[in-house]
Amino acid sequence: MSNPQEDKKRAHIQKLVARLNQNNRQLDVILELSANLVDVGDLEQAEELLARSLTLFPDNQDLIYNLGNVYFLADKYDRANELFDQLINKNYGAEAYFMKAKSLDEQGQKSLAIAFALTAVEKMPKDSAANELLADLLMANGNFESAQQYYSKVNEIKPSAKANFNLAICAMNLEQPYQDYLKQSKSLDEHYYIEHEKKLADLQKFLSKNGGSND
Repeated sequence: MSNPQEDKKRAHIQKLVARLNQNNRQLDVILELSANLVDVGDLEQAEELLARSLTLFPDNQDLIYNLGNVYFLADKYDRANELFDQLINKNYGAEAYFMKAKSLDEQGQKSLAIAFALTAVEKMPKDSAANELLADLLMANGNFESAQQYYSKVNEIKPSAKANFNLAICAMNLEQPYQDYLKQSKSLDEHYYIEHEKKLADLQKFLSKNGGSND
């Protein structure tokens, strides 16, 4: 069964392709087309388009960034890291640090990922995604106090079920009151809360076995 939204996106892609066939040096069209190809999950075509376009615009940092994102989504983390490093060296901006942190995290290099995520947050302190990534990495590393600080920042920017749920987990591990965070998480997105409830039950079980008292 055809999906009208998907069909609309595909039709738009065809229009962009037609425009590029007339003139392949339209940078704005290349960037829009690559984003649209990623959007419909056609990573191979997006990679081919961006790699080819870099032969025409070898120093264009937006092309390099988009290609880095495509490599990241295609699980080609080493190649993604090379491009994000290039952009960091050229002062592209906080987004390169953010994506480098995500890529390192996927490779299991959490401590190094934290350093890059921290720089991303320093460069864009009001960015919810950057603060959330840093908080996620810190919590996964067992640094609950610092994670708590950054999940609180996420909530200041825009309250979310995930931030409140993870604030509850941090508070549990730090033996602090946590029920208000859970109530807030549930009221913001009950579906998210129910989906992650088991994680919470497992943690409560673990803490009670190990003598934690968290109420």
